[in-house]
Amino acid sequence: MRKSLNVLAVVSAGLLAVTASICSGVLAQERVLRTHFTADPAMIDPITYSELFAGDVIGNMYEGFAAIDRDGNVIPALAESWEAHDDNLGFRFHLRRDVSFHSGRQFGAKDVKWTFEQILIPGNKGGLTQRYLNGIIGAEAVKTGETTDLVGITVVDEHTLDVRFTEPEVLFPIFPFYFMDSGIVAEHGPDWMRSVSAGTGPFQFKRWRRGQEVRLSAFNGYWGDGPHIDQVVYLIVPDESTAVAMYEADELDLLYIGQVAGRRVLKDPRFADELLLVPAAQIRYLGMNQSLYPPFRDIRVREAICLAFDRDAMVEGLQGGAGFPLYGQITPGVAGYNPDIPPILYEPERARALLAEAGYPEGQGLPPIVVTGTAPNRATLAYLANQLKTVLGMPTSVEIVERGIHIKAMNAGEVAFFPWGWTAGYPDALYFLSQVWYGPSPYNRSRWQNDAFDALIEQAQAEPDEQMRYGLYHRAEAVLMQDWGTCPTVIRMQIAVKKPNVSDVFLTPFRFLPFNAVRMDG
Repeated sequence: MRKSLNVLAVVSAGLLAVTASICSGVLAQERVLRTHFTADPAMIDPITYSELFAGDVIGNMYEGFAAIDRDGNVIPALAESWEAHDDNLGFRFHLRRDVSFHSGRQFGAKDVKWTFEQILIPGNKGGLTQRYLNGIIGAEAVKTGETTDLVGITVVDEHTLDVRFTEPEVLFPIFPFYFMDSGIVAEHGPDWMRSVSAGTGPFQFKRWRRGQEVRLSAFNGYWGDGPHIDQVVYLIVPDESTAVAMYEADELDLLYIGQVAGRRVLKDPRFADELLLVPAAQIRYLGMNQSLYPPFRDIRVREAICLAFDRDAMVEGLQGGAGFPLYGQITPGVAGYNPDIPPILYEPERARALLAEAGYPEGQGLPPIVVTGTAPNRATLAYLANQLKTVLGMPTSVEIVERGIHIKAMNAGEVAFFPWGWTAGYPDALYFLSQVWYGPSPYNRSRWQNDAFDALIEQAQAEPDEQMRYGLYHRAEAVLMQDWGTCPTVIRMQIAVKKPNVSDVFLTPFRFLPFNAVRMDG
C-alpha cells in the first residue's frame, strides 16, 4: 500500500512539474527577432570580414575601441578613452574593465594585440580591417610571415595598450575593429568560427545553416545594455517579394528591403506606422575596369557613359522616390561631405558627341561589354544596359551572378563593368575615398588609380585637424570626378518595417545598430 502511495505521489509531482513547465513556457516564451538577408554572408568571422551581410552579423557578436550611437556619433566601446602620443605617431588606449568574452574569459590588452596579429598573419587571409593595420610598426614583418609578433603594439598592463605607427593614422580609434578572445584557438582549434563566436558583443553564435539561416543567441554576460531578446535569426530569403509576403504572414519581425520591394511598401498605407526610412551612408557607383575593357582608358568614353543615364529617373523609377542623385563619392551625413559638388546632368547628345570624338560614332567599333551584378540589382542592370544601348549604341548585355562569387571576382579585379555600392563602416569620408578609390586598396574593385588622388589621401590620413582634413577630401573627390574615374549613381533610402510589438530598433545611415536594445512585447 505504501508503495502504491509513493508511486501516486511521484506521478502527481511529475504532472505538476509538466503543468508548471507548460505554464512557464507560455509566460516565458523565447523572444526571437526574425529578420532576413537576400543571400548568405560571405563569412562570419572578424579576420576575413569584408562585406555587408557579414558586417551585420559580426557587429552583434564583436566590438572594437569605439561604436556609433543612434545619432551617428562616435562613442567609446571597449576603450573607455584614448589619447594621441605627442609625436602624432600613435595612441594610448585605456580599455574597459570587467568585460567578458562569450567564453567567460576576461577581455584585456593582450586580446587586442592578438586580434591584430591574427588579421595580419598571411595564412589567415585578413579582410577589410587588415589595411587599417598596415601603418603599425612591424605590420609588414607579420604580413610576410617573418614573425607573428606585432612589435608596434605594447601591452602596458592588463587594460592599457600603446599603438605605434610608422606614419600618422589620425582616425585609428574609430576604425571598425572587432576584438577576439585570444584563448579561442587553444580551446576550439583553428576552425573555431564554425562552431562558436569569440567576441564580447550582446549576442553569440548559435548556428549557420547555409541557404537557410544564421542564428545568434543572447549573451547574458554582456557588459552593456541588454540584450532584451533571446535570439536573432537572419533567414536567407533571396527574393525580396517573398520576404515581404513572409512579413505579412508574421514569419518575419523586421523587414529590410531594397528598391524593388521598397516601392510596394512605401505605397501601402498598412506599413506606414511601423516604417523606418533613413538615407544610407552608402555610395553607389559604376565600376569601369580599364585593364579589362580598353575603351574605358579614354576619359571621353568614361564621361559619355556617365552622362548617358538619368539619375532623377533612376530615383523615381527604380527606387520609388526613396533616394536622391549622387554626384560624388561621399554621402550626406558623413563627416567630410561636400554639399557644393557639381551635379552630373543627363546629357545624351553630349554623351554621343564624346563617344564620336573617341572614335566610336554611335557605338561603332566598341567591343561588346557585359554589365555584371546580383539578382537584387536586376532592374538597375537592365536600365543601365538599355540606356547604354539606346543612347550610345554600346553593345551591352547583362549578367546576373551569385553574390559571394561576384564579390570575390570584383575583389580580384576580374569584373569589367559593374554597378555596386560601399557602405561606410565609420562616420568619416575617408572610409569611402581610401577603401574604394585609393590605388593600393584591395577594395578598389575597378582598379582606377591616380597619383594625385593617392597623394591627397595619404596626406589626409596624417592630418589631425578636422577641417583641413575635410578640405583634402574635397580635393581628392574632385580629382576622382574630373577624371571620370567612376560614375556615381544614386543615394538610396534605407527602408525597413518592424512589427508593432518590436521596439528600439535603430536604423541609422550605417544600417542597423546592434540589436541589444531591441525589445519584443507579447
